[in-house]
Amino acid sequence: MEPEPSRLLSERDPETQSERLDACIRAVLAGDRSAFRQVVEQLLPVIRPYVVSRTLPCVDVDEIVQQTFVEAYKNLGEYRLGTSFKAWLITIARYQTMKETTRLRRQADYHSRYVPVALADQMEKQLAAESVEDERLLLLRDCLSHGKDYSRELIRLRYAEDLSMQEIGESLQRTAGAVRKELCLIRKRLHECIDDKLQLAQADQPATRGGVE
Repeated sequence: MEPEPSRLLSERDPETQSERLDACIRAVLAGDRSAFRQVVEQLLPVIRPYVVSRTLPCVDVDEIVQQTFVEAYKNLGEYRLGTSFKAWLITIARYQTMKETTRLRRQADYHSRYVPVALADQMEKQLAAESVEDERLLLLRDCLSHGKDYSRELIRLRYAEDLSMQEIGESLQRTAGAVRKELCLIRKRLHECIDDKLQLAQADQPATRGGVE
């Protein structure tokens, strides 16, 4: 008797994760739509941080993530069983993120408050490069540590507790729209903080290499 699709991903052995994902995908292709829920639950912790790290301030991360899984489901027949489904899904997420970035860039102008063209260009270059940004992550932690308690609490509720805008608003007695706007501003300030620290570090490099008399 074959195992139920709901149990196929119950274990987290990395050596067999791909096989379990493929088993669920086979079940979906055979008509068991509920099996795809197991795929989402397994890979959501991978896809969401990937999109968050590559999006502009004020971009609806959840919308991009949802669209990524929708596109994956719609095109599941194109996936080659036996390869890496996670890598295939990340490719879709990257495309969806770039698509949204390009859309925002076209709408932006020099008076835009939240999506300046320069920042859009910078994010597109980061997406294209697909580089590991360890330095930026370290700077992000530093910027967060110097932020306001309220801002850190919003970040914690949204990204650590994974609460929705509505849930956060109810917890803080704010509207969902106000929470979304505040998170946009916080992310914008974090981007600016990281960029400022990077520029200072780059400005110090020539003096360090040349020595100090």
